[in-house]
Amino acid sequence: MPLLSTAEEVDAWLTEAGWHPGRDVGEEAASEAIAAVVERYRSYGVDIEPSAPAFAFIREHTLLRAVIDTAPENFAIFTPHLVFKGDAEEISELAGDLGTKLFPVGYDTYDGSTILMDETGRFFFSHHSGAYYLGREKYEALISLMSSEMEDAEDYLV
Repeated sequence: MPLLSTAEEVDAWLTEAGWHPGRDVGEEAASEAIAAVVERYRSYGVDIEPSAPAFAFIREHTLLRAVIDTAPENFAIFTPHLVFKGDAEEISELAGDLGTKLFPVGYDTYDGSTILMDETGRFFFSHHSGAYYLGREKYEALISLMSSEMEDAEDYLV
């Protein structure tokens, strides 16, 4: 997969995964996906809830499976998910350190890393090597994700 550098290239990449302008899986489908991950986090003692920006992103992007690179096992899956049980606590700690609520909106199948959104629509990435800031909105975040050029989330702690 070539590096993405413009909003148009991000849209083309997402289109290959089944996205289109105005895509909306509906409130019921989004709510079901959200309820499942909220319950999974809760089972590990972490309470989460989606912000309005996260809910809107989920309605538009959930269930998309976009190729990250040529490795057949490397996809970005855009759906709320808890990949590893230890992630719940780590993500909760990151949210506290950032002074905001975080909600999972996707994950990377290669490393099992989680794509997160905060209450203002910023994106973060929880990876086994640390937490990273992806961007202040969807296009910036997905360009960062695809280029692996991410800022350390520590720069955004309160």
